[in-house]
Parts: sequence; C-alpha cells; structure tokens
Amino acid sequence: MPSLLKLRLFGRPRRQNKATQDAAQSPKVPNTNTADINVNAVDEQPRGQPGQAQNTLTPPSPTAASNTPTTLESLPAELRHQVLSLVLDIEDLKALVLASPVFHPQYLLDRKAFLRRALKATLGNVLVHAYAVHTSASLLHERPAERALGPQDETAVRLFMDNYVALRSVSPDQLLAEVTTTEDHLAAMASFYCSLARPLAEQCAALFLRHLDASLRVGSLSRTERTRLLRALYRFQLYCNLLGMGAQGYFEDPPLPMSDVLPVFFCVFRPWEIEEIDCVYAAIRDKYEAVFDAIRSDVARDNPKFESWRRRRPDTPPGSFDLADEGKPGDARESLRQGTASRGLRLFSQVLQETETSNDHKKLVGLMQKSMAPYCIFIEPILDSTSQDMGRREHPSEEDRAEARRERLPFLGDTEDGPPLAWVIIWRGRYSNEYGTLIDRSLKAWGYVFWDCRRLNESGGKKHLRVQRR
Repeated sequence: MPSLLKLRLFGRPRRQNKATQDAAQSPKVPNTNTADINVNAVDEQPRGQPGQAQNTLTPPSPTAASNTPTTLESLPAELRHQVLSLVLDIEDLKALVLASPVFHPQYLLDRKAFLRRALKATLGNVLVHAYAVHTSASLLHERPAERALGPQDETAVRLFMDNYVALRSVSPDQLLAEVTTTEDHLAAMASFYCSLARPLAEQCAALFLRHLDASLRVGSLSRTERTRLLRALYRFQLYCNLLGMGAQGYFEDPPLPMSDVLPVFFCVFRPWEIEEIDCVYAAIRDKYEAVFDAIRSDVARDNPKFESWRRRRPDTPPGSFDLADEGKPGDARESLRQGTASRGLRLFSQVLQETETSNDHKKLVGLMQKSMAPYCIFIEPILDSTSQDMGRREHPSEEDRAEARRERLPFLGDTEDGPPLAWVIIWRGRYSNEYGTLIDRSLKAWGYVFWDCRRLNESGGKKHLRVQRR
C-alpha cells in the first residue's frame, strides 16, 4: 500500500471552478446540484428563496445608493470573498453560508480554499487526527461483504499507523500541502466536526464534571481542554475504524493479533494521551451500562413480544439479547457492551440524544436492538494489566525506560503537548507509563486528564487527585 504522504487517497480531486469575477457579481445564483453540496457540512443550501438572492445581488442605482444602508450582502464580490476569507471558525462559516443566499454562491466559487482555511484554524493540531479518521473510515469497511479480513488488511492497518505517526509530526499547513484532499472530503471532515466531534466534546465535558460534582457546569472550555477532548474523541473513532466493528459491524475479530494492538496503536501515544482515549471509553461504557439496565426487560428473550417466535423456533428471537448482570456464567453483557462501543461516536451521539434530550424509551430500544453486537476484544482486554506487562517485556518503549529511570516530569503549564496537572499530581512529578486498568476508574469517570489547572482548583478536583497519588 503506497504511503499516505504520496497516495491520492480519495481519487482524482475535483477541478476547481474557474468562474470569472463577472460571474460572481451576476445576480444569477449558480446551479448547486446536490452532488456538490454535503447537506450535513458547511455548505448546505442557504435559507431563503432564489428570488431573494437575485434582488439582493442586483447593484443599487446611484440615486438609491445614498438612501440604502450598506449590508454584508450588498458588498461587491471582491469584499464578500474577503469576508469569507476572514471567517476562520468552521461553525461561523457554516452559519454565514446557511443564512445568506448571496454568500452561498460566493462561497462555492472558492469552496476548497475556504474549507481548508477554516478547518486549519478551527482544529489546529487536531487536524491530523481528523484527517486520519476520515481516511481510515474506508480502509477496511469498503470491501466486498463476502470477503473476510485477511493478511492484506493487517498490512494495510500497520502501514496506515506508520503513516499516521509520520503525519503527526508535521504542521497543519504542511499536512494540507502534502496530502491530497478534494472539496467533498474537506466538507466531510467539516461535517464530522460540526455534527459529532464538537457537540460530543461539550457533552462529554458535562458528563465528566457531573461525576465529579453534580452541581458543576462546564461553562467555556479553554483552548487546551477543548484540544484534549477533541483529539481523544478523534483517536477513539480512529481506533473504532481500524480495530473495532465500525458503524456497520463488519467483522468479529480485529485485523491485528490481540498481542499487537497495544504496540501498534496505543503505544504511539504518551501515557496521559492513552488515558484521554480511555476516559472517552469510560464515558461510553457508563452510558451503555445505564442503557442496558433500562432496556433489559424490553430485549429479554422471555418478553411477551417474542412469544410467537419462541413457539415456532427454538433459537434466539431477532432483537432479543441477554443483558444479565456481569459475572454470571456465559456472560454476554460485557461482549455486547464492547461491541456496541466499538461502533463508534455516531451511535454514542444518537444514544445521548435519546437519553439526555428526547427520553423516548421506545425509540431507544429500537436503536439498541439494531446496533448491539457481541465483540470480545475491544479496548478493555487491550489496556488491562496483563497486556501492559506483556508489552513491556516484548516491546519495551522509551516511555518504559523513562519510568525505569524515574525521570522527573514537572508540570510546565496548561499546554497541548505537555502532561496535564492531574497526571503530574498522581505520579508526584515522576514519569510513569501506566494507564488503563492500572488507573482507578473513579478518576476516569470525571475525565481527570482533560482539565486545566484553573478548573482543577475551582472544582475541587485536586482533592480527589491527592487521594490517588502513587
């Protein structure tokens, strides 16, 4: 498989629209067929009627100009282009394009440049993870349904991770210069951010703080907190794409041997970044556990709605699941929990919608019946103490050697790359390469590695950390 740095992963890029300046100033709205517009991304069809766009775009007469207040939509095409160039937040760009039948066609004339600029400014160093999530979604999932995973898929995953690690060392500008992206794929990355990553970052922040203190409110996330949450969400989704079931539930075993998952995927991150991913999984695990309790009787085999099936056939009725408490012989609940979690963030977002907002129990039951699937080796067995001990023996890393040397790891401030204050506190300023089940679950429940110094002080989180210090 060719390198990601050289391969045009998405096929031939779309040829750019070379419309002239006169076309941009024309009152005629460009023909925006649905193939050019991702309805979930930044460039949905704007609200308003085409007739409104025509009237707005018509230049006012010199006589009327003095009596007409200047608006954004009355600006010349060159200035409208400049305004769009200055909108650096992807959500703000979406709002402007959706709100204006005038700015929408102007945006389409240079769509790729606007998207690139806004994605880079909005995501910063998280852009590489967003790019990896987008490209990995089709790595294994777009294959004939009858073809089982084979050696070629293992090779593809290993090569993908090698290239992902290489891309993490480049700047967002260099990333966009070295990889091939089309307008539609930039729009898909923008859509994923707007519809999933950003809302989930805020929702997860609220879930975490609720576990620390039910009275706490998120307020405004700092840039560092936001970056940590976003990159953890993207990395979790990347793991689902490469080594989970994915949205379609397409295989029962991952493409890598279980013993290789830790060194190939998780060990490319620093220990506190592995904890960020595990904290996201902890939030998903807790939510699915609560949902399983809520729907247990609805999906049980002895539910009356399955009676007609049981009378005719001895096997398990479709849509029924054994959600008995964990620890019982033949426990299927843990496997179902991990399989459901491995479907990724979109399902988790839907479950949050049904449980936190709509509270439609019947709809929740239907969603889970459609989505639950068994899966035995997702995250929990990979990050347990046994796997870590084996990894240290067979694949010792620089992090393991730093821990053995008991190197100092001071807190250098709230930075994206440095260790968070919570991590420094629990390890008393010494390097540690422990994570997963070796860290108390009560810390993961409130997302201890995401928070800045200010929030740890104001929320009382420091008190909890001192109890857990090693």
